[in-house]
Amino acid sequence: MTVPASSSRPWSFGAVALGLIFAGWLWFALCFTSRAAAWWNSLWLFAAPYAVAILLAFRGLKSWLSILALVLAVASLAFVSLFLFG
Repeated sequence: MTVPASSSRPWSFGAVALGLIFAGWLWFALCFTSRAAAWWNSLWLFAAPYAVAILLAFRGLKSWLSILALVLAVASLAFVSLFLFG
């Protein structure tokens, strides 16, 4: 019996991607409701977790959880991009 080259499950990539997306949403809400400006309030830093989530969702695309993560990550990145590029 042969063992597949990758023993990781596709849904695990989707779960990690969803975690990144939800953490990004929380970070976005907390930073932009704060009273003082800081270096971590940069919109470019908000684009990074969503881009990583997209890559992780592509890695586990065989799972419905990864497909959901891909849709949410693309929508979140598009929302942040509206602010970045006007």
